[in-house]
Amino acid sequence: MSLQMVSDSSNTGLIRPGFSLLNFHGEIFLFGQKGWPKRSCCTGVFLLHLKDHILKLKAVSFSSDSCYLPPLRCPAITHYSDPSETKSPFYLIHGGRAPNNELHNLLYLMMVDSNVGNKRTSLRCIEKNLKGDVPQGRYGHTISVIQSKGQTTCVLFGGRCYRPPGQRTTENWNSVEDCFPQVFLIDINTGHCTSHMLPEIEDGFSFHVSIAKNDTVYILGGHSIETNHRPTRLLSLNVNLLGNYPSVNCAILQGGISVSSAIVTQTGKDEFIIVGGYESDSQKRMICNTIILENDNIQILEKEPPAWANDIKASKTWFGSDMGNSTVLIGIPGENKQDTAEANYFYVANFGHLEEESQVSASQESFTDPEECSTFEDSEEFHFEVQADGSDDVENLDNGDEEGYWIKCSATCNMNINIWVPYYSTELNKPAMIFCSNGGDNGHWVHAQCMDLSESQLIQFSQENTKYFCNEHHIDRGIQTPQKKKQIKRTPIKSPRKKSPAILKRTPMKKSFLKRLFD
Repeated sequence: MSLQMVSDSSNTGLIRPGFSLLNFHGEIFLFGQKGWPKRSCCTGVFLLHLKDHILKLKAVSFSSDSCYLPPLRCPAITHYSDPSETKSPFYLIHGGRAPNNELHNLLYLMMVDSNVGNKRTSLRCIEKNLKGDVPQGRYGHTISVIQSKGQTTCVLFGGRCYRPPGQRTTENWNSVEDCFPQVFLIDINTGHCTSHMLPEIEDGFSFHVSIAKNDTVYILGGHSIETNHRPTRLLSLNVNLLGNYPSVNCAILQGGISVSSAIVTQTGKDEFIIVGGYESDSQKRMICNTIILENDNIQILEKEPPAWANDIKASKTWFGSDMGNSTVLIGIPGENKQDTAEANYFYVANFGHLEEESQVSASQESFTDPEECSTFEDSEEFHFEVQADGSDDVENLDNGDEEGYWIKCSATCNMNINIWVPYYSTELNKPAMIFCSNGGDNGHWVHAQCMDLSESQLIQFSQENTKYFCNEHHIDRGIQTPQKKKQIKRTPIKSPRKKSPAILKRTPMKKSFLKRLFD
């Protein structure tokens, strides 16, 4: 067991709370970064390059038949390997929050593209079409894969969602609530969903721990936003897929733990370790637990934690994700560390034996050389901050730039946190902002509504491969906020009236002339 700090490069500012890590044969992929990356990696997935304790992000390619995967944060993710295809593991990704704070209810399958022969790993993403009792969009939930009677299915439970549209007002627009306590079973092959109500679970909760073995899912801890309580919960969900309609049986077990937002890493076939999380709103959970699943029983043992660094002890919040191979990546807000200007800094905690630690290090160092892949900086284009659900729970603290959305971005800026309501269809909790590359060394952010941008223009500007400039900065190249055109008052042209045929006007002859003519 060890704990080591890793040095971060400039692009690790993309790693924010709510991210997830995927491990494909020792290669670690980051999913769910801050903001929108550069055009060459629009899916929000990066290769996490860790060598000599230096952390970098590298571009990832996708197969041509992959679907678009938005950069979701706080989705439910689980790993699964088909026993008949042990060399083709894949991850299931459900729900989560998009950069515009929309809650997704889609299910994705992420796997390695086996058709690519070069040494750079290519991924393949498939969107599953769900039908039946489709669970609503949510975050802070869990999804697990179980096997029952030779069949495989997913078990989805918990999470948070926004209030129904009919109950939302300007005052509670940003409010979230616990999802209804239903258990959803999702068939991986057909996408058919069934919902199940269990009398043992009366209230909803989220940010719990979920561990599955065979046909049983164990639920530990969790946080209720209604009661602000983290009970010592331990539930057993047993799934029976025999017959035309599946069933779920719930049992309340003794010996649970009080924890929320914890990280789970697998250290053996039937052994898991729970690390991190919170035991109250103001207290991190510094102890660890070993979970042993044997003979349809679960044992929860207290485990000695790593020698936490002083920075970790002093920090009020922390976040992270499982890297696989008994290793966990832990992030600490940079505001707690005086000698760094980074938004966050990171530690790698390894709970395996020394041999396993060396194997993890070797697999990371065998990645493609950094020069072969482009690295990224934070977006200079279309940007929404994800962390904005309005809740006060410590699971979602990421409000370091909260005030940035209410800056006075221009002389005519009229954004007010007290009266703002969504203007674009892509907005939910905060106004849309777009980055102006002028106005100083680092540029500045402006509200799209203050720039009088239509939604189509906002989307167009975000997709252009050129820099954007607000209407207060005049430039020779790039995309400029369209200037308002003055309405020119035009007098309508009257249609000419039809005139009657012209009548020849005869000049009367003088009498003297007539007299001479007949004389």
